[in-house]
Amino acid sequence: MTNKQVGGLIVMFGAAGDLARRKLYPSLFRLYQRQLLSENFALLGNSRREWTDDYFRDIVLDSISDQEADEETINNFIKHFFYTSHDATQADDYEHLNNEMVRLRNQFNTGEKNLYYLSTSPALFPEITQGLKDAEIVTDGGTHRVILEKPFGTDLSSAKELNDALAISFDEKDIYRIDHYLGKEMVQNILATRFFNPAVEALLNQEFVSNIQITLAEDMPVGSRGGYYDKSGAIRDMLQNHILQVATLLGMDLPASPDQDDVHANKLTFLKQIDSLTAKQTVRAQYLASEDGEFINYLEENEVAPDSVTETYLAGYFQVNNDRWGQVPFYFKTGKALDDKRTTVEIVLKDAGDKTDIDKGCNPSQSRITFNIQPETGLAFNLNQKLPGEELLPTMVSINSNVDELNVAYVPDAYEKLIYDALIGDQTNFSTWDELAEQWRIVDSIIANWKNAGTKTLPTYIGKTRGPKEADELLRQNGHVWVK
Repeated sequence: MTNKQVGGLIVMFGAAGDLARRKLYPSLFRLYQRQLLSENFALLGNSRREWTDDYFRDIVLDSISDQEADEETINNFIKHFFYTSHDATQADDYEHLNNEMVRLRNQFNTGEKNLYYLSTSPALFPEITQGLKDAEIVTDGGTHRVILEKPFGTDLSSAKELNDALAISFDEKDIYRIDHYLGKEMVQNILATRFFNPAVEALLNQEFVSNIQITLAEDMPVGSRGGYYDKSGAIRDMLQNHILQVATLLGMDLPASPDQDDVHANKLTFLKQIDSLTAKQTVRAQYLASEDGEFINYLEENEVAPDSVTETYLAGYFQVNNDRWGQVPFYFKTGKALDDKRTTVEIVLKDAGDKTDIDKGCNPSQSRITFNIQPETGLAFNLNQKLPGEELLPTMVSINSNVDELNVAYVPDAYEKLIYDALIGDQTNFSTWDELAEQWRIVDSIIANWKNAGTKTLPTYIGKTRGPKEADELLRQNGHVWVK
């Protein structure tokens, strides 16, 4: 399918923020370079800062300084950027914002397509969307879509309260809750692999799969994010969104089509079939200083409470209450300050069982299918073959594909894909409210069990190591081991 060129008016709340500089402006520039963003677009940035258009454009230029482009393309791109000082809490400021939007809409002939990107604190989401509604900026005329960054609530109750506030101004079909993992090439390839390879799809059930392992490992500590992280922890930062969404793409029944309605319907069904987790199904821990002294103890990080029981590492598993996956545990682990940075999905296949003579050393390793999401990007089949020689002895061989080595001209960034999807009105790679509610239901059950346990201290692991030994024991009690 050929991508179509798209225009429109983009209003960037939080235009001075770090995310906008690191990800959003470079992504918009690459869309413009690829001629997916037409000349009929304009971006109106705003924040409380008293900037001029020229100063704002210098900020944008700095954010794209590492992009390969000719001077003419850069100059043409930057002419589409404008700025207005705006306090999201002041009703009068929305009238000025509206006047600027009307001016740019006429100047660039953007039509009636409007995209509001809320790159701000989630606490401002209700005020901004209500302000847009009250000022009659968001009306029944034209297209009005809003993109929201995480975190979306801190539990099901707060998420529902936030969603109810958004629903006053925007219809569900126009709310785009961004999870940048869903824009990653290999995350999207999970569903594509299932659609394009019936033989692989036929393996994805409890008859052939022993267990599934989802790993989101980070090799850096919390650093300057201690204040945020101590209130969030790994469970809210990673499990509630990224891990559950990745698991859903793999575990749901294959949709009838890649259409967004079919995809979301099957994702929701899968999430509803995940049983609430007991305390015995999770392990949480905190990192200690690394042996080389580069990382300090988590409890000594800036803005972290000295008696905190917030987890920097989380491992666990859930069961899916359906005929397809009933006996298959979905394991997950994620953590800070580990020995490696990687995101993988491992589909561990059942071994040969009584088809081999274990006493003669003929038992093969378990075959598996691996989705390497980052930093490597590709699909690997790890299969048993005969070891050269006279005896029938198995050895594991890996058949790899690497996205970076494929004959493609360009691999888009996750934000690049998702911004484009929002502009064309495709919600496939965004979370619906119903999905989000189920994700919070699962996470809330875990947190409730932790609170009931009344834990005062957590297990620990040395920085720059694999994590706590308790995570290995969690799998061992089920007769499994981590692949990595």
